[in-house]
Amino acid sequence: MKKSGFIKLLAFALLLLTSCGGSTPSFEQEDALRNEVFAIHDEVMPKMSEIVRLKGGLKEMPTDSTNEATVKAAQSQLEKAEDAMMSWMNNFTAPEKLRDSKNHEEIMAYLQNEKLEIAKVRDAMNNSIESAERILKVSGQ
Repeated sequence: MKKSGFIKLLAFALLLLTSCGGSTPSFEQEDALRNEVFAIHDEVMPKMSEIVRLKGGLKEMPTDSTNEATVKAAQSQLEKAEDAMMSWMNNFTAPEKLRDSKNHEEIMAYLQNEKLEIAKVRDAMNNSIESAERILKVSGQ
């Protein structure tokens, strides 16, 4: 009888521990979402060198009154996309650094927002690259 009572107590304790598991922060969920955020970052970060190359190409491009505004707009778009990436990288805080001051739900909300922000950066980079490439192609450069 003592042995079966101990087994029941052990089973109850295990059940209690596993049922309470949902109320503790899940570092795995935070890390998985962080990985999604950085998958977007890692997709477009290599394009920073392409932005620099295109800015140089536009700077060297001969302009006249018909294309000057278009070229300046493309240069500005590239610059803003580059700045957006640098700003995002400088302001991102890893979840492990937030765990002392924020709870799991707050960290997940922060990471969801960062995923949206880096997606905007991705779109700005891709759009600015496409615009600059179009302009350079039309000009024959």
